[in-house]
Amino acid sequence: MVGYLLVTHGEIGSSLADCVYHIFNKKISRLDCISINPTDDIDKKKIAISQKIKKNNSGDGVIIFTDIIGATPCNILKDFIIKNKVEVLTGVNAAMLIKALSSKNKDLNNIIQDCIEAAEENILQIAPDD
Repeated sequence: MVGYLLVTHGEIGSSLADCVYHIFNKKISRLDCISINPTDDIDKKKIAISQKIKKNNSGDGVIIFTDIIGATPCNILKDFIIKNKVEVLTGVNAAMLIKALSSKNKDLNNIIQDCIEAAEENILQIAPDD
């Protein structure tokens, strides 16, 4: 099974994980979070990221979600990308995580495409009569 890691500013990732745990009514063992804060030692965070990737990789790969492209968490993650083994998606939202964690028997690249589609389909302006 594909593993998942949230690497975000502050507690954004932990909050999203809590939301997903609530929806699934259980903690997901293959989902971990790492917070990046302004005073953090980035080298220590890189070590933690590496450890979490190893922990969550059962052989099918790991998808790392981050919040904002070009920001510190995203920039750190570029060093961890291994094509078709460790991939990074930006713009993380609950719809993407729910889709990823609901994907059974799919490979890394299919899950990535499903996550992108879920993100795009769930960004809408709601009208008063919706």
